[in-house]
Amino acid sequence: MKKIAIAVLLSAFVATPAVAADMYVGARVGQAKTSIVGATLDKDSPTAYGVFVGHTFSPNFAVEAEYLSLGEIGGGGGTAESSGFSVSGVGSFPIDEQFSLFGKLGYAMITSEFSGGGTDSKSNALTYGLGGQYNVSPTAGIRLGWDNYKFNDTTNGFEGDASLISVGGVFKF
Repeated sequence: MKKIAIAVLLSAFVATPAVAADMYVGARVGQAKTSIVGATLDKDSPTAYGVFVGHTFSPNFAVEAEYLSLGEIGGGGGTAESSGFSVSGVGSFPIDEQFSLFGKLGYAMITSEFSGGGTDSKSNALTYGLGGQYNVSPTAGIRLGWDNYKFNDTTNGFEGDASLISVGGVFKF
């Protein structure tokens, strides 16, 4: 039993660098623009940010998980602060060794906390986006991206979308 446990631990240490070589982390910041069907917002373009982790399966496909803050929007005397988690498939098209274009498609769970009216809620969202990445070195890159989150808040009875334009950094290990 002891030999099996040692063999499993040694295998994990040997395999970890191979798996980690395809991992990356990143952070981004930008401006969100939120619209809600049938509502007028007087504060609809807050600063937004996200942190993400991804795994590259091939030069053309990766999966990313992200925590995202879409900031605070307001209208009609109330405000809502939204954040969420998303999982997306990322398709990449390398132009050369340093520059690539990418598209994203995924699912997000958005949580909104209301003040001055409305009930705190969670809504499912379809997320998709486009962007480009410039690799400044083999382990670091700069991203410019546009993402959209289509949500349906069944708790408060509204639907809409939030678009995010952002710039960020990616670090591979």
